[in-house]
Amino acid sequence: MKKVISVSLICLLMTGLLSACGNSLTADRDTVYVQKKGKVICAAISEFDKEYYDAEELRKYIEERVQAYQEEHGKKSVGIEEFTVEDKVAKLYMKYEDCESYQDFNEVTLFSGTVPQALAAGFNFNTEFTEIKDGKAAGSIENTTVMDSDCKVVILSEKIDVKVDGTVQYISSDYTTIKSKDTVAIEVPQEAKDGSEMTLVYIVYK
Repeated sequence: MKKVISVSLICLLMTGLLSACGNSLTADRDTVYVQKKGKVICAAISEFDKEYYDAEELRKYIEERVQAYQEEHGKKSVGIEEFTVEDKVAKLYMKYEDCESYQDFNEVTLFSGTVPQALAAGFNFNTEFTEIKDGKAAGSIENTTVMDSDCKVVILSEKIDVKVDGTVQYISSDYTTIKSKDTVAIEVPQEAKDGSEMTLVYIVYK
C-alpha cells in the first residue's frame, strides 16, 4: 500500500494538508476530498529541511510523473494544482478526474458511489460499523442496516483524512475517528505499520 502521491514525492511527504482551490477546506495531515461529481482533490505537506533537498529537482520529477500519466490517460485525468516550498515546508496540491484516476495513479483503493453500487462492485461491508449523529460517534450499528441504505459511500485503505460533500451517517469502526460532520480521520494500527495490509474503511454519508 502506497501513501498518497508518495510516488511523486519520493517518500518526502509523510504528512498531509489540503486547502483546495475554490473550497473552504483545511486540514492538518493528508486529506482526500471526494466531491459531489466524483472529482477528487488531495494534497500533501511535509518538512523540507534537509540541505540535500532540491525543490526544482522535485518539481521536475512531479511534472514528469504527471505528464507521463496524462499521455496515457488524458490531460484531465490528473493535474497539479500547486507545488510550493516555503519556510522549509513543501506543499503539493493535486486534482483527479475521478476516483479511478486517483487510485490508479497512487496505487491504492478509492471507491465512491452509492451503497448499492458498492455492493454490485463486490464490496461486502463485512465489518463493524459506528453510527454518527451530529458529527459524533453514537454507538455501534448492524452492517445490514448500512447495506440496506441508499446512502453514498467512500471506500479506501489509507492513513488519511477523508472529506465528503455531505453528512457522515456511518463509519466502519476499525481505524476511524469522526472529526466533523463531513470529515473522518483514518489511523493505521501498529500491525499495519509493521507491514500487514490495512483492511478497507467505509465512510457512509448523505
